[in-house]
Amino acid sequence: MKFDIPKIVRRLEMGAYADEMEGLALRVWVNPPRNVKKAFWDCQVELIGLKQELDKLLGIKEPDAKKVEALNKRIDGIYETIYGWYANIWSQDSDPDTHVAVEEIEEMADEDPAAWVFMAQGTQDLIEEHTEGTRKN
Repeated sequence: MKFDIPKIVRRLEMGAYADEMEGLALRVWVNPPRNVKKAFWDCQVELIGLKQELDKLLGIKEPDAKKVEALNKRIDGIYETIYGWYANIWSQDSDPDTHVAVEEIEEMADEDPAAWVFMAQGTQDLIEEHTEGTRKN
């Protein structure tokens, strides 16, 4: 028997972030496969390691500017991958008008970092709630 598991999409209500955004919502794919979830966590682990390496380097009296620049470029690349991951998670609704491009996420994260944190954390919370909910049943 072949299981045909549909993508489950839930709303992340933006009114919880700001009253001015009442009625707006992100569509979050809450049941991505294990490899999609793993890709996100692999990025997080790599990002933490690079930031620790950068902190050590910056703790030196005269850090090597080329090494600092190289680490910052790698960190920027991971952020680009993470933005791509969220663009995928936020673009699974059947309505293409709800889909989000990587460039839109980057712009929003720069323009309103608090909104970025709310959206990223809210997405992880919805995925976790779905996972825990399916375990309970």
